[in-house]
Amino acid sequence: MLALWLTESDTTGFFLFLFLLVMSLLRWRFPKLGATVMLDCAACILTFFVWPYALYGLILILFEGMYRRFYFVLLAGHVFYFMDYFDLSYALLLAFGALSGVFLSGWRKEQGQKLTIRDEEAGKYYELEHLQSDLVATIPQIERMTVVAERARIARDIHDNAGHEIVAAYITFQTARDMLDGADTDALELYDAALARLNSGVNKIRETAHNLQTVTTLGVESLLEICEKFPVCPVNFSVYGDTSRIPIYVWSMLESCLNESLTNATRHARPSYVSVELDATQHLVRLCIENDGAKKSKGGMGSGLRNLRHRAIAIGGTFSMDMGEKFRMICVIPIKEEENESINS
Repeated sequence: MLALWLTESDTTGFFLFLFLLVMSLLRWRFPKLGATVMLDCAACILTFFVWPYALYGLILILFEGMYRRFYFVLLAGHVFYFMDYFDLSYALLLAFGALSGVFLSGWRKEQGQKLTIRDEEAGKYYELEHLQSDLVATIPQIERMTVVAERARIARDIHDNAGHEIVAAYITFQTARDMLDGADTDALELYDAALARLNSGVNKIRETAHNLQTVTTLGVESLLEICEKFPVCPVNFSVYGDTSRIPIYVWSMLESCLNESLTNATRHARPSYVSVELDATQHLVRLCIENDGAKKSKGGMGSGLRNLRHRAIAIGGTFSMDMGEKFRMICVIPIKEEENESINS
């Protein structure tokens, strides 16, 4: 069309070309103005009566209309047919313009789908990287909790079992000493020496049991400590059931859930109350965290909460959230029979 205008040097063709160029640039800048292509059609039809070569402008308009999937523009291609100004060559040019727009539109859609798939795969990859990082960071925590739990168990066994038996034997020997006043002097000296060594052993056992006790909190105490440190408002913490059956790795998961929920409440909400309920049964443990500071987010859960969901699913549990008028997070983790047996033993 530009070549025709340069050849004819017609002012009408110049203004028509300028109008079509400006409208096309506007549609590229503002895609929602796609329907304005019909204005281009009207301009070409009206200009035709002044400048006959305006009909070739419909080729460009058909191309752009089909590219933008504004199929009503096809009606403009039949206008000159009813005006008896329609031949085979012109029909082929119109068809070529329309098909070019269709093919280019399909190619763009395919490229867009590929980019979407690539972005989704990249998102999954980065999410997996974050999950892997969280798991790697959780391993030292689980190891620390395991060591703390084992030290506490050993200290408890020494204090409750072996310690009591040895102390009882020591008291018995002390009582029996009064009954041996008439015995041989060498025997009494040997007895007193053995009693002194037994007394020293009792003191060392007490000291060892005391040193095995760690100041690091574990289990319910750890969750309670996290709640007490929440700076926004008081946290109502409730425990139901026997928590002694909960394995170490489950405690690690529960701590992560509580930390993430309270951290999000501090950053994104100003709750007036927070309720934390821990319910332990023989076969499962349930942690429910609720606050009234929920704010609906269009982006859904963040990477931290998604990673917690993946971790819960990995150990056979469930992780769900409700972000309605209140924020509520529930994590349910099953406890297997063999784990109960190992804990009891």
